[in-house]
Amino acid sequence: MTALPDRARVVIIGGGICGLSTAYHLACLGWSDVVVLERHQLTSGTTWHAAGLIVSGGLGDETILPMFERSRHLYESVLERETGQATGYRRTGYIQVADTPQRAEALRREMAFQHYLGIEAHEISVAEVASQWPLAQTTDLVAGFWYPNQGRVNPVDAASAFAAAARRRGVRIVEQVGVTGIRVVNGTVTGAETTHGFIEAEHVVNCAGLWARQIGLLAGVDVPLQAAEHYYVITEQLADLARTTPVLEDPSRYGYFREEVGALLIGLFEPTARAWQHHTTAGQPFVSIEPDLDRIMPFLDTALGRLRGGHELGIATIFCGPESFTPDLSMLLGEAANVTNFWVLAGMNSLGILLGGGAGEVLAQWMVDGRPPVDVTAIDIARFGPWANQHDFLSSRVVEQLGAGFADSVWPQYQPRTGRDLRQSALHERMSAAGAQFVQIDRWEVPEFFLTEGPVVRTETFDRPAWFETIAAEHRATREAVGIFDMSMMAKLRVRGPDAVAVLDRLSISTVDVQPGGVVFTLWTDDHGGVVADVTVFRMSHDECMVVCGPEHVVRVRTWIERHTDTDARAQIFDVTDETATINVQGPRSRELLRSVTGADLSSEHHPHLQWRHVTIGESTVLAARITYVGELGYELMMPSTSAVDVFDRLMAVAPQVGARLCGTAAMESLRIEKGNVDYSVDMDNTDTPFHIGLGFLVDTTGRRDFIGRGLLTAQHAAGPPSQRLVRLVVDEPTANIFGHEPVLGDGVAIGHIRSGHFGHTIGKPCCLAWLEADEPITATWLAAQSLEVTVNDRLVPAQAQLKPWYDPAGSTYRHV
Repeated sequence: MTALPDRARVVIIGGGICGLSTAYHLACLGWSDVVVLERHQLTSGTTWHAAGLIVSGGLGDETILPMFERSRHLYESVLERETGQATGYRRTGYIQVADTPQRAEALRREMAFQHYLGIEAHEISVAEVASQWPLAQTTDLVAGFWYPNQGRVNPVDAASAFAAAARRRGVRIVEQVGVTGIRVVNGTVTGAETTHGFIEAEHVVNCAGLWARQIGLLAGVDVPLQAAEHYYVITEQLADLARTTPVLEDPSRYGYFREEVGALLIGLFEPTARAWQHHTTAGQPFVSIEPDLDRIMPFLDTALGRLRGGHELGIATIFCGPESFTPDLSMLLGEAANVTNFWVLAGMNSLGILLGGGAGEVLAQWMVDGRPPVDVTAIDIARFGPWANQHDFLSSRVVEQLGAGFADSVWPQYQPRTGRDLRQSALHERMSAAGAQFVQIDRWEVPEFFLTEGPVVRTETFDRPAWFETIAAEHRATREAVGIFDMSMMAKLRVRGPDAVAVLDRLSISTVDVQPGGVVFTLWTDDHGGVVADVTVFRMSHDECMVVCGPEHVVRVRTWIERHTDTDARAQIFDVTDETATINVQGPRSRELLRSVTGADLSSEHHPHLQWRHVTIGESTVLAARITYVGELGYELMMPSTSAVDVFDRLMAVAPQVGARLCGTAAMESLRIEKGNVDYSVDMDNTDTPFHIGLGFLVDTTGRRDFIGRGLLTAQHAAGPPSQRLVRLVVDEPTANIFGHEPVLGDGVAIGHIRSGHFGHTIGKPCCLAWLEADEPITATWLAAQSLEVTVNDRLVPAQAQLKPWYDPAGSTYRHV
């Protein structure tokens, strides 16, 4: 064993691909005082039994695809060039096949976005699939998709090359040393307790793979992942099976196929998996699991049906090994919310080899620079609260994660089936009785739309759902009369104390130091102007504010407040989400509806836009804030959860008088995109500044107050319109179905992509928020001169874009009515 040093700048726990990649990239950036601790031998967790696919199927966003390409580049050339050690990378090519028009559309949409990001890909005929893969049974196929530059790698060789490259740059790697504790002092990590003594460190990185959850708990950090049994089989030797045979993937059969030393390796991502209780073998390296043949054979039978004579093939090996999965099928990367300098890279969802090279680079850059270099909103570990780390929930959810990640979650209608009903609002029973069809947002069950007949059958298609007209009716009710939404899941943080307002004012690009009763929508940015949160701040009194944000952002928002509050500041944070219900009443007749249940003066003179007042409804005191997310006159009503049912019943009793209707999140999404309102982690992220996303008007440019990011944002304001920005786009073909990630072309050249899209039932066309890039400032004049098209299922559909919303650009429907 290499001697364990007393201290290091960085201690990395785990000698698999993620830990070694992170160590290498830290050293590349000048942080060579790094120690990697491996409990057993390098790669003895899950790296050793990985299939080594380097293929981009199922990858579909601007963060993950560059990680994949970085990994591929490292394995193909960089590591061997640096060390002389081969990674076993083979550029065999990669084929996806589709056996239905619906699956073909899914793969075609995926390919279009990847092609837009520079990944070479082509749609090929069934005959071409048969030519490249003679063993495949192709009579039922409708299309194939060919990625010529992709292939496979030997995982152990790749990890060994990372280790060699890291050592050459000064990294120390110590095997046979287990971590038994994490030392934390005043909320900051100070080092790791090991089986061979304590090692002091400025940073500790948890890359412990299957055991990352347990390592996290040593530091009091939630790392929500759960292992599942994961199978592959190896056939008998097959004559004439070339080493250059492309990787073949059939999502509909939940399987992939690749050559393995003259035989065929068949990997399974079955739609119903089994959790693996890894605490029972926590001390063992190179874990394999006794295969359950009765359970797995039906899934193997389905996969073998893709091969000519597949069911007659001899099986030489059936292997079952554990792989870890997260609740939402995205990795866990970033700094722990509650422990400074404790970092995590884990929960790779069976994509550790494929993404580990690039993910290690992103984490290293974040650590060295103090901010992430890419959009991390979907992978930041801070997206989860403690609820996600409950054992029962994780064990329940993981049974569908293999199949969902491989083949199912691509569909727009996809919703997880397991791990549901974790949190219900006080109005849940009322919503359910009214026909609510629920989706899960964070831990909450939230109405998506309301049906009088059900239940909903979610289908595998990009076509419009059967409930399209239901959403349209809810949308129109909100535009023409009143929509009533249960928004109790919105997170609410009360910040109290003599310094509360000053603390929040320093975080906000718009001043929140307004008179009590004021409401301020604002953004929080980092030192480089990147948006870290969008929040609504209610000024409650001279020494109290309430911060409202989406439930999936509350950990990040609370952490940002805590880490930017001086230790001697007199301000405390109280989460009042669970005890506060929220009912949104939106639409031109919303004032009329409320006047039927309260005697409060709701006139614009007494209760203007962006103000809140206490009103009485029945026996309840209700906070009524005049704000809107959908672009109509509207009120957000907050009350104790114990009062919610009574307030709701009173509203519904008079609802028919004004044409009010219960509405869900699908209608709200349609309404807000039609209005051009942005959603954090969808339309904007930490790589965007307010000026990029059309919210530069929120930036306080008076120079009379200081706030985080002020210097850069002041300079951006002075520089004028940016050459990269979010625009409001409509597609001229009403039947086109837009969901996000569709490439946008200007004069035939790719210049951007859709970030979010929905049908605008008032405009009568698909409405989108699109990210565009140009060689000059993007202005209204520039947009008007463009001939725009959107790629929709391999068709180019004409589009128009402008900076202002297409619906009510002046805000006349809600500001002064």
